[in-house]
Amino acid sequence: MNTDHEDSTESPKEAMLPASNYKRVLAFMMDFVLLSFASTLLFFYIPKLHGQASEQEFDRLTERLSHAFSTPDQDEAALQDLMIEFSEFTGNMNYELIMSLFFVLYFLVGEVFFGGRSVGKATFCLQTSSISPEVSLSPRQLVLRSFIKGISCSFILLGLANLLFFIFNRNHRCLHDLASKTSTMQSK
Repeated sequence: MNTDHEDSTESPKEAMLPASNYKRVLAFMMDFVLLSFASTLLFFYIPKLHGQASEQEFDRLTERLSHAFSTPDQDEAALQDLMIEFSEFTGNMNYELIMSLFFVLYFLVGEVFFGGRSVGKATFCLQTSSISPEVSLSPRQLVLRSFIKGISCSFILLGLANLLFFIFNRNHRCLHDLASKTSTMQSK
């Protein structure tokens, strides 16, 4: 009976190593750039979904903003009023909510349908894993991780908290890692 073959056989989870911080940051930056580009496209598409009147109002406001920023002697109070008007318009379109849901959905799709890999993670051969190698990822873990990570991309304070946890946590785990009891691993 040859036990050498049995001892050298590892399960896929045992073969994975913790991902380097450098690759994790690069993978997230890649995802963030992709999400920023997609959110810019959606920013111009969302008014179309609300009808012709919203699209015309959006065009009017963006034209006024473009003119205001290109004019060096613009009245500061008028610019501030225009920014408030534009902010109210995007608020009425639920832009922030739509974008937050889009970010959460992006990470959730990667976690559920692509084996714990977003585009950035797949590029660097990284994937999400449970912190306990013998336990498979649960749907609850995936949803919680995706929710926190997606919302962190939408709200600066939560994103900053996530980054600070990564920097100052002994194991360099972000809020979404800690809350969902997951980590990012290097797949072979």
